Amino acid sequence: MASRVLRDVTNYKQSQLADRHEAFEKRKAELLSQVQESKNPILTLIEGLDKLGLKSTTAAPSFGGFPLSNTQLMLSQSEFDASIPSALPAQWQADLERLLTIQSNKFEYTSLFSSLATEWVDKPNDANLLLDAHLGGDSTADSSDTESFESVQVGREEMHRQRQEWDSFVFTERKTDTVAIEKYLADIFIEPQQKKKVRETPFELFRNGWKDRMVVSNLDCTSGDVGLAIKAVLKADLLSGRKRDELIALSSAGKGVLSEVADVINMELQNLGDWSWKPSPTPAQMRKQINGKYRVYMDPEIHQALLLEYLGVRFAVHTKQQFESFFRSNAWPKSAHNTMSSRDHARAAFYLSRKPSFNESLLYRRREQFKDDFFLTQLPSSIQEGNRDYNAPDDSDEEDSEKKSPLEVKQTLLRLATTELMVQRKIYGSFTLCQTDFKWFGPSLPHSTIFTVLEFLGIEDSWVDFFKKYLSMSLVFPQDGPNAEPRTRRCGVPISQTLSDVFGEAILACLDFAVSKATKGRCQLYRFHDDVWFWGQKEDCELAWETIKKFTAVMGMALNEEKTGSIHVSDKGEKPSTILPKGPVRWGFLVLDPVQARWVVDMTNVDQHIAEMRLQFAQCRSVFSYVQAWNSYMGRFLGNNFGHPANCLGSEHLDMIFTTFKYIQKKLFVDDDKVTGCEDVTSYLKSIIEERFGTKDIANAFLYWPIELGGLELRNPFIPLMTTRTNSIKKPYELIEAAFELDEEKYEEAKRAFNKKKIYDIPRGCDPEKFFSFEEFVRFREETSSSLKDAYVELLESPMVEGLEYTRFMEFAVNTLPREFRGSKQIKPSYNLMDVYWQWTVQLYAAEAMERFGGLGLGEKEMLPVELVNLLRSEKVRWQG
Repeated sequence: MASRVLRDVTNYKQSQLADRHEAFEKRKAELLSQVQESKNPILTLIEGLDKLGLKSTTAAPSFGGFPLSNTQLMLSQSEFDASIPSALPAQWQADLERLLTIQSNKFEYTSLFSSLATEWVDKPNDANLLLDAHLGGDSTADSSDTESFESVQVGREEMHRQRQEWDSFVFTERKTDTVAIEKYLADIFIEPQQKKKVRETPFELFRNGWKDRMVVSNLDCTSGDVGLAIKAVLKADLLSGRKRDELIALSSAGKGVLSEVADVINMELQNLGDWSWKPSPTPAQMRKQINGKYRVYMDPEIHQALLLEYLGVRFAVHTKQQFESFFRSNAWPKSAHNTMSSRDHARAAFYLSRKPSFNESLLYRRREQFKDDFFLTQLPSSIQEGNRDYNAPDDSDEEDSEKKSPLEVKQTLLRLATTELMVQRKIYGSFTLCQTDFKWFGPSLPHSTIFTVLEFLGIEDSWVDFFKKYLSMSLVFPQDGPNAEPRTRRCGVPISQTLSDVFGEAILACLDFAVSKATKGRCQLYRFHDDVWFWGQKEDCELAWETIKKFTAVMGMALNEEKTGSIHVSDKGEKPSTILPKGPVRWGFLVLDPVQARWVVDMTNVDQHIAEMRLQFAQCRSVFSYVQAWNSYMGRFLGNNFGHPANCLGSEHLDMIFTTFKYIQKKLFVDDDKVTGCEDVTSYLKSIIEERFGTKDIANAFLYWPIELGGLELRNPFIPLMTTRTNSIKKPYELIEAAFELDEEKYEEAKRAFNKKKIYDIPRGCDPEKFFSFEEFVRFREETSSSLKDAYVELLESPMVEGLEYTRFMEFAVNTLPREFRGSKQIKPSYNLMDVYWQWTVQLYAAEAMERFGGLGLGEKEMLPVELVNLLRSEKVRWQG
């Protein structure tokens, strides 16, 4: 496996490093002894340094270093030139001896980095050990670690509770009334008058579209397709342990090897009617997520996983294309508020001498944003885009697609809800927002519902038969012991598989259409998989809610009451709806306060996660695993769930996050000093490194520097917040107020222009002597006001990022980046090419790096086991459960 090969390479590097370090320290000691006895110590130093290969006071003399040849020449000058102070040669000697200290530091920190890497391999966390053991993996841990694993308690009470509930859904058949489902779908998709038309209706075109593309004989898997499937399976984190390592190795194989895999997939496709799960039963595993929930993952054989991904992404792309065509048709009501009639357009054109530009309206912006970011966003738009990992944890920041990642879509949802609250409250004096999702959506989705919907939408019977075999797999949990009985899945869909996404999205797209139709386009479901949000005016939200409840009952599903709620904000004294669900509206760690009409942090939830963080950090058996867990929790998960800085949230929200982060750090360390004895993560990591490896006075740069330059790459959660602090808006609602004032100015300007022009053609109902009223001018503001649209767009954006001031020292520091480190993705030889996070980090720690390491590279490049660490980091964090 790749990890074993890299481990062997690392062992060799460690051996070579130890020999080099020992030889250098011996020669260093001899040289310093010779210097003490020499009559010309500086010359002796120069000659000795030259023999050791140390050429200058920095790693790159061409960028401002102090080469030995310069010192030698100035030393010769000082023998004759009395104007050179006698103290100056002593400074030269100290500077030259510093070269020896720098090289010692490099050897020491290269050795420390290597030791920390092997510690990570030798001491995997208990969660990883459990995972490898359950799936038959061959952990690289030594015997002592395996013995300690045996004493680990297998699972917490919460895991067992969720497992029992999962079992109750998945292994019990849930029968639904398929006749009622067909009737419900026919009622919403098929209009009575459509039956009299000769031309195909939009829905008939939709149904017929399946027959043209999804034909088995048209499918031909290539080596490129296999490469894309491998990438998708890895991104979905479907496989783990040994199989994941094998898949990584396969991804690096040549085209010939991938072509052979493609041949196997094509043979399977040719005999798809006889396909079955092999081997059977398929192992299943429970994994704890960072949010505290557990999910059950299947562990299929590699070729099965690749076949299903190949088919899944093609069905996903075609499903999305079909629904997008239907969405663009006139059958799908689009979002609207007080839509202008032809008479309204004529009057506006007469008085303003132009027709309002719909493309410059808020209404247009809403429609486009909904289509681009929320309409079947779980499905990919192209084969190359691959699967959309809805289940990607909130501690992840990896996404290669140009399309918004799941994390970005969630952030957009928060911004939209916040912006719409301000806009609609200003226009209508009230705003209603509702939130819900489906209880155990994936595991509880009835198979009869899936197949009925697919057949109604036009999927051929041969494919439905294949899907029935796909969903009826036999499962076994290795953690239940060697005598565990296999059981057949009778309900629900597997997690992290693209075919499952197709089934779920196809069903919920019908709900999207039903709500849009019931509300005449005034309510759209801003849906991210089964997380459902909708907003607007109270009466429209009530219609949408009744539609959701009816759909849920017919499809045999259930709503999650714990994640269902609504708020109503009114400046007119309106009471909340008695029809809409009760309960708070939540997003991440935020709760929407209906009184303040703003998001506030749910501190009870935060305290629960602090307790969980302590538990997870206590399970970290290596320094690198602690850093990885910290980066996931503090560097990403918490910040993601407080909401990224946004104009609509404003500086008040940003200050609230700062205060909460400060509170979390205090609770983790200061209030828990009996456990850590430290006050922050920096001092804690320094203490355990000193305790385990004996290295004292650890450089701060070593903790926060990127892996590629020999650091641990510990993330600082405050930096991303600080970069937007200066430009964060204090009062976001003033952007809307300014838009309204600008509309008043535009009205007066248009009125003056109207009074000056000559009028020849007067539409019916228009008065050439009197300009229309301001009330009529702004009546359709969402459809006519470009000022409001501009304010809306600005509120959705992030504050401008601003780094620290660029100094001459920073220019010097970055320019001294050694050539061998110039391929770093984080710290680059040009300051302007760096991400602002790394610009800020370099500003904080560059001086220390220059002083202790002579440059920004912290070790001996060829001796650093960077690829081993990157391989270990590439696997997602496994949380102790």
